[in-house]
Amino acid sequence: MLWLVALLAAAQQTGEADRAVGRMVALYDEVCLQAFPDDAAVDAVMEAQGARALTPEEVRVTFRNDPGRGWLLDDGDRNIQIMLELPPYHACSVRRTTDGGFGDLTAYEAVTARYKATHPGFATVDDQAMDREGIRIRMSGELRELPDGRTETLYLFDQTHADRPGVDIRFVHQIVAADAR
Repeated sequence: MLWLVALLAAAQQTGEADRAVGRMVALYDEVCLQAFPDDAAVDAVMEAQGARALTPEEVRVTFRNDPGRGWLLDDGDRNIQIMLELPPYHACSVRRTTDGGFGDLTAYEAVTARYKATHPGFATVDDQAMDREGIRIRMSGELRELPDGRTETLYLFDQTHADRPGVDIRFVHQIVAADAR
């Protein structure tokens, strides 16, 4: 009987994780793949979503001294954070902490495939993993060179912290100026 309870609990967590990734992917598509890199369009989407703008102090937690801004959207038990880093590393990201990460990324793969179909030239970059200040960071992504010398990347990060439970998931769309590399 205990195995059945464990199985049902795991199924419920998987369902909750799938719903969470679905909400994140929809937001990533709307904000980071459709509105970005037009900062005014990102602002408009965040306003329409009713997102709370982060204070400069809250933005510094993520970006330290890099320029940018961010928002929070209520997602039930956890917030979704949307961050807009300003050039030279112009990036839009959607972030959320989950209990155990996401197993099924089919929705993410679908929206990025749709984006890549209209923005050809992406190639897979080598997966990377590193430990930094008690955080285990894993990254996978795709990159394309733009005609003007900039690079455009689509990244998927997950981070685990040595001192707290949960997995931070981050979807990122980044455009880097040629002279910033």
